[in-house]
Amino acid sequence: MPGNQFKHPSPAEAFELAAKHAALLRALFLDPRYKYLQPPTAEFIKPDTDQTPRALFFIADFVQNTYINYVIPFLPTGATRKCKAVANPWAWNDPNYKWEWEWDAQTSTLKDADGRVKEFPKHPDEFGVEKMGDVFSRGFMTRKIVLENGTDAKARLLLGGESFDFGEEVARLVKETYPM
Repeated sequence: MPGNQFKHPSPAEAFELAAKHAALLRALFLDPRYKYLQPPTAEFIKPDTDQTPRALFFIADFVQNTYINYVIPFLPTGATRKCKAVANPWAWNDPNYKWEWEWDAQTSTLKDADGRVKEFPKHPDEFGVEKMGDVFSRGFMTRKIVLENGTDAKARLLLGGESFDFGEEVARLVKETYPM
């Protein structure tokens, strides 16, 4: 956020933030090192916490909670189940999943198959400032953990004391999702 000025995002800003988070979550949850006790579906996942590296599990959970609690509230209800660009990784990865909504970048609107615009929620400004402040602070922590755990003892401590290479794609997506 430029100059640390937090504000309620416009529909275009909210959608862009959601799409970036969704891409980051895909990179984390679809990482081959992330293991599941049963094949994940759009409706249900059961991580194998014994086989998944602890650092990968932790940061995927942290980013997912950021997305669910601080980004999704700015989207129309159902957007993550109906629009591929902001969907959960398992729905996004399912070639048979039926997408009902699409983002129209020219008009900055989310539309259903019939062209009807889906309204974005209108929250009080204080709500937007608080949520975006939380996104910023959680993004700062995510950047530090993912990008600096190999060189910063505090970041490494957050991962249980060991460094972890999240890979180039995750590093790039973290920088795009949480520019500082």
